[in-house]
Amino acid sequence: MSRRTALLSLSALLVCGAAAGGYAYHQHHAYKHVAVHEPGMMYRSGWCEPEIMAELIERWQIRSVVNLCEPGEMEDISPGRWDGERKAVTNAGAKLLELRMPLTIDPADPTLKTHMDALSDPNNYPMLVHCQHGVTRTAKFLAMYDMVMRGHTAKESLNAQPLFGRDRQNVHVTAFAEQFETAHKTLYPRVSAADLGVLRTTN
Repeated sequence: MSRRTALLSLSALLVCGAAAGGYAYHQHHAYKHVAVHEPGMMYRSGWCEPEIMAELIERWQIRSVVNLCEPGEMEDISPGRWDGERKAVTNAGAKLLELRMPLTIDPADPTLKTHMDALSDPNNYPMLVHCQHGVTRTAKFLAMYDMVMRGHTAKESLNAQPLFGRDRQNVHVTAFAEQFETAHKTLYPRVSAADLGVLRTTN
């Protein structure tokens, strides 16, 4: 092989490698922490661009998207992101529930009643939940879902959730889940797996 041919081959390999790397980078950031939590029922992600959100809604036939972020979060860095998501979700035929997830580890926080109301409504499923990165607040919400609607323990729920490169679940998520496990039946006695019974029998 001539020197010129070898250089051309090396250049082609570098171009292909760069293209593949660029594609992988795009996929990682475009589909940020996207995962199936329970097929046909619950899905998770980080904040996605409007076109990606619309795609996910279509792919999984999502009926509601739950945004756990603080109102206006990151709007100063990415103006229009909230309106963009609202339009994407609505145009895709789903509904958007903007339910901020408090940072507290107290399961009695009154804000959580709206989350429990959302989880207990069968018309909201299949559901996609996200926060900014799709990690801490999303894990708390999914732990609530698992314990109330699937009968899991806090440990079972958190062990089954992806860590996305971390060694363990956030300490605040773990503390919240453990307290929620012991208190939710007393705090929210009217919410139970029976609320979604009609969906379980058809899935």
